[in-house]
Amino acid sequence: MKVLVTGASGSVGAPLVRRLSEQDVMTRAVVRRPESAAALEEQRLPGVEVASTDLANEAAARHLLDGIDAVFLLTANAGNQLAQEQSVIRAATEAGVRRVVKLSVGGVSPDAPLALARVHYAAEQNLAASGLPRTVLRPAFFMDNLLQFIGWIEPSGRLELPLGDGAMPMIDARDIADVAAVELHDSSTHDRELVLTGPEDLTMTQALGRIAEVVGRPLSYVDGNRTDFLRRYVADGNSPEYAEDIATLYDAILRAGYGAGTTDGVRKVTGQAPRTITDFAQAHRAAFTG
Repeated sequence: MKVLVTGASGSVGAPLVRRLSEQDVMTRAVVRRPESAAALEEQRLPGVEVASTDLANEAAARHLLDGIDAVFLLTANAGNQLAQEQSVIRAATEAGVRRVVKLSVGGVSPDAPLALARVHYAAEQNLAASGLPRTVLRPAFFMDNLLQFIGWIEPSGRLELPLGDGAMPMIDARDIADVAAVELHDSSTHDRELVLTGPEDLTMTQALGRIAEVVGRPLSYVDGNRTDFLRRYVADGNSPEYAEDIATLYDAILRAGYGAGTTDGVRKVTGQAPRTITDFAQAHRAAFTG
C-alpha cells in the first residue's frame, strides 16, 4: 500500500505522515514550499518520500499519483485552492485509487457565508462526481489554531480574540490524523462523512484556563472585536480575503455558539477517546511557556 498525503507539513498532515510511517505504510508526502520539504526530509521518517510542488499543475499531480493506492486531500487556503483539489481529484480518478480521504469543513454549501466553505463544497461536488470511494472529514475548531496566536499573548497572559463566550468542541489535530490513517486503510467502496470533535464543549476562557494549569503561567481570555482582529491577522501575513473569512467564523459563527456539540466520531473510528485540551497543553507546553 502506498499513500499520498497532501498538506504534509500542516497541523493534520504532519502527524498523519508520522503515523503512517510508524505503521510501515509507504507514503508520498507533498508540500508547497521547498523549505517545508527540506524540514520534512530532515526527520528521516522511514518509508516517507517527500515532494514539493504546485498541486494545481495537472502534469505534476498525475506524476504524484503514480503508484498511489489512497489519497489524503488537504490543500492550502490559497486563491487556487479549488484548482489544486480538482487537479488532485482528476489525477486520482485517472490513477484509479481506491479511496480519497478529504479534509473539509462544516456548513459547506454553494451560498455559505464563508468563502472557505463554498470552496470545499465545490471540491466535494467534484469528488462525488468522480465516483471514487471517499471519506469526508468535518472537524471542529482545532486546538492547534491557538498556536498561531501565541505571539499575541501579552506579558500578563491576556489573549484577545473575537469569540465571546461561544463554546466549541475543540479537537486536537492528532485525533484528525488518527482518524484519517484508519480511513486510508479502508478498502471498501462505501462513502462516509465524519463529523469529528473533541470530548467537550469549551469556551476560550475555559480552554486557556486549562492550558494555564498545565504550563504554569497565567493565561486569560479577553473578548476582542473584528476590526482589531483583522488588522493583526493580516499583519501576521494572512491575506485580507482569508482574514475576512476567519473573522466571520470567529465573530459571527463561533461567537453565536453554532460550533457547539460533540460527537463520538473519533472513538468510533479509532477506538480511542479524543484528546483533551489538557493533553494538547502537555504536548505543546514549550510553545506556551516560551
